[in-house]
Amino acid sequence: MRFRRFLTACWAAAVLAVLGWYLLHPDHFTAERFEAVLRGWGPWAFAGFVVASLVRGILLIPSTPVVIAGGAFFPEALPAVLVISMLGIVGSASLLYRFPGFAGYDRVLEAKYPEKLARVRARLEGPGAMWFVAGWAFFPVVPTDLICYAAGLVRMPYRRMITGIIIGELPLVTAYILLGTKLSGFLPI
Repeated sequence: MRFRRFLTACWAAAVLAVLGWYLLHPDHFTAERFEAVLRGWGPWAFAGFVVASLVRGILLIPSTPVVIAGGAFFPEALPAVLVISMLGIVGSASLLYRFPGFAGYDRVLEAKYPEKLARVRARLEGPGAMWFVAGWAFFPVVPTDLICYAAGLVRMPYRRMITGIIIGELPLVTAYILLGTKLSGFLPI
């Protein structure tokens, strides 16, 4: 249990460090700065995109800006951008699905919100659970990470949860990549 708390504390410290850096230096998080960094990386820029796509879920950074940036900066590699973006989303969803039990948060939340979890459990264990997850993942205003966490918390079968995530996210990610390619015309790359 101590090791789990230590890992949770390290994760929280990393998230707070990035947030603190953002608050102190918001100019480091602009499109111009991102473009300059990518130019500086030269042929390694795509590798940077891959790492960002796969790691952003650990820091709970939404996938939308990373996916749009992938479409904008790598319009010649759209199929690869789609596959890498989806792998990042599936990896993040899997991590969040498994996370509730990792540090004992599932027991804490079950004790604190039994009625709300009962409603979520009924929805995620019902016959249309996969489509509920797909609809949630497709709706861009709500965080997909939240439904993955809830699915893990109520122990929804992993296969149904991840299938719903893929069904919901695939058209959305495709649209974001195409939006990124349209935005690439405005970038001086």
